[in-house]
Amino acid sequence: MPALDLKAFFKNVSDEAILDANDILRPYDQLVPIQCLGETIHLPNNNSVWRGLQFWGLMTGEVRIDFSLFCIAGTCQRCKTYIKKPGMASREPMLACQTTVEPGLEIMKLAQGFTYKGRQR
Repeated sequence: MPALDLKAFFKNVSDEAILDANDILRPYDQLVPIQCLGETIHLPNNNSVWRGLQFWGLMTGEVRIDFSLFCIAGTCQRCKTYIKKPGMASREPMLACQTTVEPGLEIMKLAQGFTYKGRQR
């Protein structure tokens, strides 16, 4: 269990949502600020962008994922998301399930089946 106080960070989150989130995540010790469609969100370090977005959805309700479309293992290649990593000149298609969260990462366009506040871009 992480040492972070998720109830302090996410004021209205339920204990059940925290338990669900911790069941799907690799161990983490901080929430990393990234940009998602031009807005700052915080995802757990040591996890994939996929799991981070799933986490953010559980904590805030702002991310929706159609789980029926994805394998979450890189095989289907359907989670191709346009991401700009720190130091990159432009965005590139990357698999959300295979890309690790890092500070300064920018999600420019979500894969079909993901939405952030009802949008993909």
